[in-house]
Amino acid sequence: MIDHRTRTGRRILASAAAALATAATLTVAGCGNSGHNTSPPQQPTASVVSPAPAPAGVDDRQPDQVLTWVAAQVYSWHPASDPSAAAGFDRARPLLDPKYITAVGATAAGLANVTGATWARWATDNATITATARVTTDDHPADTPTTRQRVAAVTQHIADPAATTAEPDRTLIAYMIATREPDTDRWRVSMIAPR
Repeated sequence: MIDHRTRTGRRILASAAAALATAATLTVAGCGNSGHNTSPPQQPTASVVSPAPAPAGVDDRQPDQVLTWVAAQVYSWHPASDPSAAAGFDRARPLLDPKYITAVGATAAGLANVTGATWARWATDNATITATARVTTDDHPADTPTTRQRVAAVTQHIADPAATTAEPDRTLIAYMIATREPDTDRWRVSMIAPR
């Protein structure tokens, strides 16, 4: 006995395949020119996308320079004009790995240990938080040709013009990874994990 559902299903698939083939043929024919070109179609070639240029004063062929510059950007803020601490992450984008930017997404503010109340006070007072960073001599995994894992010590200096007494500097430690961009000698930060 022949199952009519199978025959009907095969007809639908055959019709769909024929329609796709016709559409593809018409699309290719419509995209050509009126001349007769007998050369074979060009195969797409893989292209290497160069990383964005490094900011002035940073040699992005030196992973430690990349790490310290990124840490300083991520943890420097202008709360009166920055919507959140994620603005520092946005400023660090030129030396962040694009995959890391995608992975972090909207959670970049989570890299900062600052309360909403403190942020609001800094914004009202027009405070500026300026970070400096240095790579420590702590033990770290062995370097590879494409990765460097380091511990960065970050110091944030708070300049608050409305404060009656100077706010003490804030310090934090961040585990960071720099990854060499494929087919280049340029480095980008691919992980920041504050402790």
